[in-house]
Amino acid sequence: MKKFSPVIIVGLLLTLFCAGLHFYEPEFISAISLKTYDAYMRIARVPPKADRVVLIDIDEESLARYGQFPWPRYLLADLTRKVLDGKASVLAFDITFAEPDGQSPNILKANLNSRFNLDIKLNGIPDNLMDFDSLFAGALSKAKKRTILGCFMYPATNMTENVVEVDPHYRQHFYTKADNNTGKISDFLMKSSKMTISIPRLSEAAGNNGFFNSFPDADNVVRRIPLFIAYGANRFYPSLAVEAVRIDMGIDKIGIECGFQGVERLRLKDAVIPTDRHGRMLVNFRSFAISGEEKGIRSFPSSPAWKVLSSDFDTKWFSNKIVFVGTSAAGLNDRRATPLATEKEAEIAGVEVHAAIVDNIVSGDVLYQPEWHMWVDLATIILMGVFLTILIDRGKALLSFVAMVLVLGLVLGVSYWLFQSVHFVFIPVKLFASTIIIYPVLTMIRFWQEERQKRHVRNMFGTMVSTEVLRYLENNPESFSLTGFKAEATMFFSDIAGFTTISESLQPGRLSELLNQYLSPTTKIIMARNGYVDKYEGDLIMAEWGVPFATDDHAVQACLAAIEQQALLDELRPVLKQEFGHEVHVRMGINTGTVTAGNMGSDNRFQYTVIGDAVNLARRLEPANKDYDTRTIIGESTFERARSAIEARLLDKIVVKGKSKPVLIYELLGKKGEVSEQVLRTAKLYEEALALYFNQKWAESIACLEGILGENPADGPSATLLQRAKEFLRTAPGRDWSGAYRREDKE
Repeated sequence: MKKFSPVIIVGLLLTLFCAGLHFYEPEFISAISLKTYDAYMRIARVPPKADRVVLIDIDEESLARYGQFPWPRYLLADLTRKVLDGKASVLAFDITFAEPDGQSPNILKANLNSRFNLDIKLNGIPDNLMDFDSLFAGALSKAKKRTILGCFMYPATNMTENVVEVDPHYRQHFYTKADNNTGKISDFLMKSSKMTISIPRLSEAAGNNGFFNSFPDADNVVRRIPLFIAYGANRFYPSLAVEAVRIDMGIDKIGIECGFQGVERLRLKDAVIPTDRHGRMLVNFRSFAISGEEKGIRSFPSSPAWKVLSSDFDTKWFSNKIVFVGTSAAGLNDRRATPLATEKEAEIAGVEVHAAIVDNIVSGDVLYQPEWHMWVDLATIILMGVFLTILIDRGKALLSFVAMVLVLGLVLGVSYWLFQSVHFVFIPVKLFASTIIIYPVLTMIRFWQEERQKRHVRNMFGTMVSTEVLRYLENNPESFSLTGFKAEATMFFSDIAGFTTISESLQPGRLSELLNQYLSPTTKIIMARNGYVDKYEGDLIMAEWGVPFATDDHAVQACLAAIEQQALLDELRPVLKQEFGHEVHVRMGINTGTVTAGNMGSDNRFQYTVIGDAVNLARRLEPANKDYDTRTIIGESTFERARSAIEARLLDKIVVKGKSKPVLIYELLGKKGEVSEQVLRTAKLYEEALALYFNQKWAESIACLEGILGENPADGPSATLLQRAKEFLRTAPGRDWSGAYRREDKE
């Protein structure tokens, strides 16, 4: 069974851990998510889009002109008449008139009589001015149910079946639509068991109530508002904004649609308002700059109440508008912090929150964050976790970091684009938090893993390859495999001729000294040519090129290493002869082919090596030098791959022990351009003689070979071939003779 790396195992476990954190959201994650949402809101801010909402502001100057609030309700009656005379579509008060007007003459008279037991007479006041509430109610009643009064809903944790009846004039303006598996809609909604509304005659005159509660998040910032609240099991109260839109659209019923997870949307005629499962809507707050005397930042067109009450105010300003009456005066404590609030932009009046909701709905510019967005979050966390795990496990550190930054940047860009263009709210803070957890941990594990792998590589190859190759293997562990794999490589074997005789004549200590003086410099040449010293067996050296890491010129490097070793031995031979009494001649065999490379051995003891027919052939070529009195024999595949860098002559066609297929072999003569003309001439004449030999033209071949030996009596291959040609001249081979020499010895 394949073992998974520590990075894979830990990465998947951390991904599961982060997925768990997604459901159990720590407070700091929630806080960062909210602040990121606020940043999106500030960057993507837009002015009102519907041009339908205006505000009447009971501001500080209005209070200075008309006195502290609450004002006498005849002033509100005048204000109501002006708005309605201006053909406003809806007039909504962000105010609850919970008590009778204490400044009405009849109330004032009754209070004085009660307090001081005085029968006070108020002369000169017309009867119609004795009760200011009547004046206000009269103005409201003329609007034909186009006015709304604010009410306050006290939140409750649990549903109360028996609520106190405080609104005898309530009318149900909702219908519900739910899936078969959905429970009571009131189970999902925010709940209230107590409410404060305006006095009955004002409520009856206006005909409509809407709650003005703002429900801030944990950081006291208002981001979403419930569009309706359950008062008891079967009574739903709309927000001031929703009621204003309903009246403006001229519809009687608002649809509440639920799925199995809770409320999904609110339907007002053709308008669909997506909500969360509790029926809350994210508010897309508005903001625009104004110039002139009132220079600053505003959310909606606004006029101070004192201007509206002035005689010269143009009421056409209200034409077909949804008008909200509220207060921005600091002393009346109706200020709200929103995502747009910064050091430069202070909190806004509560009435501006309702105005923003109306503008969102009327313009179809509602932010959308359905309940299934949590599954989008979860999916991105899992995908990022798996992505980082695979990337860190298989990629380089810099690549992993760059890829992570690019992916996070892409996600952030897509997230903001969805927010700005599609109004889909996807805040990837959980994804970033998961990345901050996963990436450093996996990177440290990968670092530890690489250091461990480097130590393993160093222990295995440290004395067998050059420093440069070792560094490459350490820094690029992916370039080779310690498990078995197929590769094209060039194998090298060398052996000292007559080593048995030498070893028998020398003491063990002296023999070791001889081997060290021979093996040390030759090994350095192999390593300098980026070869891998596989093993030593007495005087034998086995080395490979092309593994454990791939190179294109492995055949060339192996041949050049052999040439340089023979040149070194030519210099070293007299020194060794003088010191140890023996001339050291070394035979070498080289072959190229496909091998299986990797760790070979038992579970407890193994070595990196190569196996395969190409290895066996290289091993057989080394002792074949004895038959031709040569120093280095290379296989045909090696010659074909290295011929641009070396000089060689075709030596023979042989069948080695254990094989039936003949192979061409070559004698390695030297580096290209460094071999003498005499040697090249001999090689050319020899190949001509060999061609005659293969064609069974024995006499012609013999003549050619004798000519070579006449010029160069020490040419071993010519002497060997001459002897065979003479034998065949006496006794010709059979018709099926392939020209190959069958070598029966392994050594």
